[in-house]
Amino acid sequence: MAFTRENGLSVQQAIDTTFLDTAHFDAECKFPRGFDELNKLAISDVGGLRPFILSDGELKTPEFTVEAYVTNRQEMLLRDLYTATVHPGYIDERLPITLMWGHADNPTQVKCYLADYEPPDSVNYKDAEILNVKLTLRAI
Repeated sequence: MAFTRENGLSVQQAIDTTFLDTAHFDAECKFPRGFDELNKLAISDVGGLRPFILSDGELKTPEFTVEAYVTNRQEMLLRDLYTATVHPGYIDERLPITLMWGHADNPTQVKCYLADYEPPDSVNYKDAEILNVKLTLRAI
């Protein structure tokens, strides 16, 4: 049975569906207001790009690992965003990041929060112009 707006896609049909890998096709992140400079991240790799995950008949929350090259200013903004999002005992989802990939005319879009941030290891920030970082985004 083909997917249509009328009949949708059942859980079993989704489990039985083969999804083609689009993980390295036009991936970009759109950050919340106040962090607009981060929208220009030079993404080098993204792992786990699937719009949803089904395991044992249950829908699981996807997690995406984004590797990017950033400027010193962008690295500082990422630290600020992570600090504003992850707190002991709670996660603030009011600063969502939209992760997009696929065809430019109709990309797959997932709202996420910054669940983890790995800054560069032992970098002299005065001399570095571009830094390699890793973001872990979890779907909201």
